[in-house]
Amino acid sequence: MKKNALIIFLFFSLLFSFIYFNKKNNRNLKEETIKILTNLEDKVYINVYMNGNLPPNFQLLQNEVNKLLNTFKSYSNKELDFEFVSISEDKNQVKKNLFSSQNIYPIWVKNKEIFHKIYPYATVNFRDNSIPLLIHNCLFYDTIDELNENQLMQSINNLEYNFIESLYLVQQNEKKKIAFLQGNGQLDSTNTWDIRNTLSKFYNVEFFDLRSFEMNKILNKPDIWKQIDRLKEYKCIIIAKPTKPFFDIDKLIIDQYIMSGGRIFLLVDGTTANMNNFKESLEFIIEENNLDLSEFLSNYGAKINKDLILDKNCAKSPILYENEIAYFDWQYKPILSTNKNHIIGEIKDTLLTDFVSSITVTNNNKSSILMSSSEKTNVKKCGEKVSLEIIKKSPVEFVNPLPTAVLLEGSFNSYYSKNTHKKLKEKIGKNKMILVSDGDIIANLHNPPNFYYPLGYYHFGRNIFDGNTNFILNSILYLCDDEILIELLNKTKLNENK
Repeated sequence: MKKNALIIFLFFSLLFSFIYFNKKNNRNLKEETIKILTNLEDKVYINVYMNGNLPPNFQLLQNEVNKLLNTFKSYSNKELDFEFVSISEDKNQVKKNLFSSQNIYPIWVKNKEIFHKIYPYATVNFRDNSIPLLIHNCLFYDTIDELNENQLMQSINNLEYNFIESLYLVQQNEKKKIAFLQGNGQLDSTNTWDIRNTLSKFYNVEFFDLRSFEMNKILNKPDIWKQIDRLKEYKCIIIAKPTKPFFDIDKLIIDQYIMSGGRIFLLVDGTTANMNNFKESLEFIIEENNLDLSEFLSNYGAKINKDLILDKNCAKSPILYENEIAYFDWQYKPILSTNKNHIIGEIKDTLLTDFVSSITVTNNNKSSILMSSSEKTNVKKCGEKVSLEIIKKSPVEFVNPLPTAVLLEGSFNSYYSKNTHKKLKEKIGKNKMILVSDGDIIANLHNPPNFYYPLGYYHFGRNIFDGNTNFILNSILYLCDDEILIELLNKTKLNENK
């Protein structure tokens, strides 16, 4: 009896130890992570190249990678495997070419006068697809010092998101295509350099010239329908800060793209206001941004108003005042927060805007306010003056917060539904689009010829408003039906310090 009791005791002791050990060494994964791991379509192989003779903190990071991937493996129904690969100096040319094509290069880490050659990368491999993954973002320098504690913790905190994002993307048979629309004075490749780099991780990002038609050889006219078919190849189009009017033929193509299920992310200024107007006389009259889009957009459920928002929650700008340069609250440059009750707006960072307008919802279609001004808001309408008076005499009465970004979802009727052309689609039962009343939130600064600032960088404050990138990325992911990545991004990476 005593012998049996001892056996039972030892059994449960071992069982408890096993459970405790696994609980201690496994990470608590996000619900979205587990969903992806349990639904892997086929075998996934992960090669981790951060191996060999590593400095102490890189060893700790390596251990965390190992712990995480073991946890991944336990949820994957035997569809995931991994190994740590040592890269020897005599590796063959095929592997060299592979690494070069994936932009996998070593860094040198100095620790106690010893230089370590490290590849802080992994590759996630699924069938014929392979995605490189940066384990630690330290490639700004050829040689770095050992990781400090903050760098180490940041890298560890980002591991789950970085690996699961790659697992999700590598299973996509083909990257979805999105396009920046051209032809109406929109932002060019220089101004969209940073956001295109961000988006290209998830999508094939191209430019599409709305005015570049193929000719109908029979009629000797631009082939509108072929242009519509070409545009339908893109899951989403981005219309970023147009400055020239949209002709009826432009609107027809965009309308039929929407009626075919295409998604629109539109960033449009309500007025022509900008600081260039202000530099010489220190005042200017607010004028309409005559794009001929108001009625067109109202048809789908919202319009961007011809006004300017003044917001007490704003950035400071250097202004020549009484022959001296001084920094003043410039209420035409609001710092805006997003709607935290919507998945797109679940970001911790604010956005920097510039001469932003209000938005009015025009019908009963399902709509969500994604971003608004603060409670200390005022407006100026077209015909009114922008001047330094705002510095001397700030408004004391305020209107309610005003929408500056709106999501429209549901069914949409064609703007051309009364047209009798047999090819026209008159309605779509389910679609979505996003309107933003400031084109500048997507534009990065640059110094010619080829130096680009991160999106959201503000010269005078020397800081970066990460909310610009995060909001735009979340918006595009949502429009492209990749909400699961938004959940992961919001919960794992962006909110890691909450």
